[in-house]
Amino acid sequence: MGPDKQLDGGVLRANVAAFAALGAPVAAVVKNDGYGWGARRLARELDGVVESFVVGDLDELAALRPATAKPIRLLSDAPPGMLGRLLDLGGIPNVSTRTALAEAAGEAARRGGLTVRIGVLDGALWSAVAPQDARSFATSVAEAGLAVELWTHISSATRAGAILDGFLAAQRSFEAAGVRIVSLDATATSAARHGLAFDRLRVGVGLFGSRLGASVDTACALRINAPIVRRIGPGERAWAGYGDTPIPANRPAVVLRCGYGDGLPRGFSGSADILSVGMQYTVRLTSEDRDPCELIGGHDDVDALAARAGITPHELVIGLAPR
Repeated sequence: MGPDKQLDGGVLRANVAAFAALGAPVAAVVKNDGYGWGARRLARELDGVVESFVVGDLDELAALRPATAKPIRLLSDAPPGMLGRLLDLGGIPNVSTRTALAEAAGEAARRGGLTVRIGVLDGALWSAVAPQDARSFATSVAEAGLAVELWTHISSATRAGAILDGFLAAQRSFEAAGVRIVSLDATATSAARHGLAFDRLRVGVGLFGSRLGASVDTACALRINAPIVRRIGPGERAWAGYGDTPIPANRPAVVLRCGYGDGLPRGFSGSADILSVGMQYTVRLTSEDRDPCELIGGHDDVDALAARAGITPHELVIGLAPR
């Protein structure tokens, strides 16, 4: 017995439409096995409404490919010697090093041309070319005869202008070198807006309802329902759990079979109507009789829930994923 965790497919698709309304088709980011909810599961729900999918690496591409015929873009370079395998699976490869570029040039010669993704960003977490190296890299890309999808990630609100300036300067360098730029994409959920839509919007946690400051009309797609294991009536003296939090004598409460062992943030303790979150059980003030009891549903806001717990929306979504 444990919590029932589901995704509302209709809400997922509506969230895609909300982002697409900013002016560009959506590439659904389903890395880390769809934020833990299953990349194939998300593909089944979203295949008809997204332009493409984005995964982290070759293994994720291979796992997802049976679920969709849509383009699948890579965030990291292929392991050495594995670019051919990636291309045979229909992946659009990322190239960020001279070694990866040389392998791409060889595949382009064998296949009569090749389109690769090249990121321009100074963040260590991404497989990208540093802005100051873009001009020399562009010359090598031109010599290799590659077409390019140029991308960046606005990973900092305070440095957003500098990141975008570096990206646009790189675009000019690639064009000056004679590289054919097939498309541009610069934003994920947090920076999504009309002026930065370019040719596609990469949306990951936004699929689940997070906005991260973007002006989009999304809704929570998470559905967490937990069985009631005990009801505590008004007047019954009891403590909420660990610590010294009493259950108010004038309020009914329930003990739910869902806790931080199931991914429910322990930070919810003491917020709103939740008195305590233990490893397996949560004490909640409610007069609801329905069993199982809805802990998270369509009326919730993903960003607000994460703020209550003191974590990011990404941590919330991944933490709640079925185990």
